[in-house]
Amino acid sequence: MENRPLLEKKYLLIDLDGTLTDTADIALKPMKDGQVQTDVSQIQVFQGATEFLAEAKNLGFECIIVSDSHPRYVDPIVREHFSEYCTAVLSLADKPNTLKTLNFLQEQNIDISSSTCYVIGDSWLDIELGRGLQVPTVLTAFYEARNLEIRDGIGDYVKNTKSGSTYFAQNYSSLLDILKNPLQNLLCLEAKFMGTVSCIARKPRPDDVPQGRLTAHRILARQSQGECDKYHATAKYFEFGQVARTQELLFLIRDAVMTYLELVLETQSYLWDIFTYVPDKQTTQPANKMGELFDLIVNQIRQSRPALSCISVFEWNNGVDSSTRKQSTAEDRRRFIDNNINLLDGLDLKGKSIIILDDQYTTGATADTLLEKLRAKGAKNILFIALFQLINSVDSNRDCPKCLANGLNKLLQLKINRETGVKFYSCVPPKAQGDGCGYSDSGVLCPKCSQEGMNKYMKERTNSQTGNKFYSCPKPPYGDGCGYTENIE
Repeated sequence: MENRPLLEKKYLLIDLDGTLTDTADIALKPMKDGQVQTDVSQIQVFQGATEFLAEAKNLGFECIIVSDSHPRYVDPIVREHFSEYCTAVLSLADKPNTLKTLNFLQEQNIDISSSTCYVIGDSWLDIELGRGLQVPTVLTAFYEARNLEIRDGIGDYVKNTKSGSTYFAQNYSSLLDILKNPLQNLLCLEAKFMGTVSCIARKPRPDDVPQGRLTAHRILARQSQGECDKYHATAKYFEFGQVARTQELLFLIRDAVMTYLELVLETQSYLWDIFTYVPDKQTTQPANKMGELFDLIVNQIRQSRPALSCISVFEWNNGVDSSTRKQSTAEDRRRFIDNNINLLDGLDLKGKSIIILDDQYTTGATADTLLEKLRAKGAKNILFIALFQLINSVDSNRDCPKCLANGLNKLLQLKINRETGVKFYSCVPPKAQGDGCGYSDSGVLCPKCSQEGMNKYMKERTNSQTGNKFYSCPKPPYGDGCGYTENIE
């Protein structure tokens, strides 16, 4: 008998309120909490929701509704509108509680680790749930919020965006396109790192057009803190900041930026006069990091856009001995930038439309401060593009064993070594802006201990004689493991 390949398992974990139903309304809270009986006639389903679920089903996806609302509210709505398309429902999900979702999926005999899976929703809670599950996420925007809800982030664009979704969808059509063409719908720089092309950039905050003058912020990739899907570009961010970075990496970044710039320059809504960048301090290593990238981009842009003036606009004061990264608050960062970066003398910026390129976007303090300086000189439209956005931190679902032994509940956070690019789990200590004990491990289980029914995570070590790296399950007095080691390939 001929062996047939097994069909790939595919799942959508999809939110209910604000994603399938137009019910992100505080007036419905008593129903959602199960305090009163749900009147299904009051529940408005988004136009196109059932058609989307039907098409997703045709694409081979099993749809599972994951909602924080009470089952007395969720179940009648699903029975009335979505039972034909949804195979399971998790209510009172306590998002972003990954353990509760994983336990539910296990009860359904669903293993998302070996499957294609997306988490879809309209809130940071959905996105951080998906990131904790290490699957791609889609932040939806199908309605205009009537009220601002602090916990859920309903109506808070910046908070929801900074949660770090893989994708963003404003309608079901674009949501379907993401499912059909996941790589081509990645952010511009992330797509390039995956070997494909995308023109997509994300707004970390809404555009502002006071008195007809545009202020716009865009980011081209995500720099993750903690758990995330496989597409985030954190390792590339750290590689970009290393002295030993490769020309291949610079060319990839150049090409991605060029792809997005060409889209911007082809758009007739605004005519751009100047392309510039945020330089590095003289003491930054690698030296002239952004300047080198800027020159690579300019060499190409001048061939297709000779009218665009590609020039340096900003300079750092001499002798600056601190950095933006060391400033603890957004206000401190604004003050630091304001005091230490200046406009070059002799520039005529009045009425000019300017594109600025920077490497990292955190709070937007650098962008805000530089934009104020440009506005003071009469600049008209300003587009601030950052290669990477530092998105919110998402802890793993692993307890710190050291803290647990001392009666404390602290979750480990996935980190990346800035120098080596190696991932590790850390109970982040105060010196690294955390409140943990400093314990760390590789996240790789010791196979010898596992055979004996024990979960022991190994640590990464370096052989002092050969420089070769290896995993170790350290035994006493250095740990409580068995002493097993294995080389890292």
